[in-house]
Amino acid sequence: MPKHILVVDDDPDIRQILQDRLESYGYLVDTAADGPSAIEKLEQRTPTGVFLDIRMPGMNGLDVLGRIRARHRTLSVVIVTATDAAGLSQPSLYRGAQAFLFKPFDTPQIRQVAEQCFGQAHGSEREP
Repeated sequence: MPKHILVVDDDPDIRQILQDRLESYGYLVDTAADGPSAIEKLEQRTPTGVFLDIRMPGMNGLDVLGRIRARHRTLSVVIVTATDAAGLSQPSLYRGAQAFLFKPFDTPQIRQVAEQCFGQAHGSEREP
C-alpha cells in the first residue's frame, strides 16, 4: 500500500512543488494551506508523515506540531522552513520533528528527506 504524506504550507507554489515531486516518487499526497485545515485532515486520516511549514499565519507550524504530538506521538514530521532564524531547529527537534527541509530546496533533497523519514514509497524505484 502506498505511503500517504500530508503537505502543510501556506504558499500554494511550495505545496504544488512538494505534491508533484512526492507523487512522482510514488507517495499519495494530500495538502493543507493552514494549521486548522491540517489538524482537520489529520483527524480524518493519519498519514505516514507530514511536511510542515513553520511560518504560517494564524496557527504556526510549531502549534500544529504540538497538536500532532498530542494525538500522534510517533508520526514522522519534517519541518519546512526558509531560515533557521534564532536556532529554530533545536526547539522543533525537541518538540518531535524528525528532520528539516530548508527552502529553497531541490528535487534530490525532497526525495532524500522523504525516504529517510517516511521510507520509500510503495513500488517506487530509485532514479540512477
